[in-house]
Amino acid sequence: MSPVRRIAAGLALATVATLAIATPASAHDQLISSTPAVDERLAAAPESITMTFSGELLVLDDSLTGAVVLVVDASGTDWVSGDVTVDGRTVTAPLAPGMPAAGYQVRWQVVSEDGHPIAGVVPFTVGDADPMAAPTSGGATETPSASAEQPDQTTTDSSGT
Repeated sequence: MSPVRRIAAGLALATVATLAIATPASAHDQLISSTPAVDERLAAAPESITMTFSGELLVLDDSLTGAVVLVVDASGTDWVSGDVTVDGRTVTAPLAPGMPAAGYQVRWQVVSEDGHPIAGVVPFTVGDADPMAAPTSGGATETPSASAEQPDQTTTDSSGT
């Protein structure tokens, strides 16, 4: 066999081996909608928070859903009043009655179907109150703009990818 044919055969074998062991890249699930929506201004406090994700969420067992949801006001009070439920791609968290007019943040973390945790924040406002100030990287606070579209900033992948 000529040296050119040997090199070509070696390259073909290396290419086949590389393609055979390569694993496909998988995209992590992401939040696709929520009620209330990002920066939504509600006339009255909602009874629950509902979030829908792009894929099935991991449920570890009946006592551990794999989802954490907090609905906090500026003082840090959590308004979630019961068990967070996961049903396929949907997460629901009931809220305590009597939420005053204020700015709130839904702070969530779930485990996507590929086993990676993902997390994010959904800000919303009840009544004529100012939106809740969000911390910035410099330690100061800024008020989110209801007109600014920030869908990519409301979800983070805590796996570092």
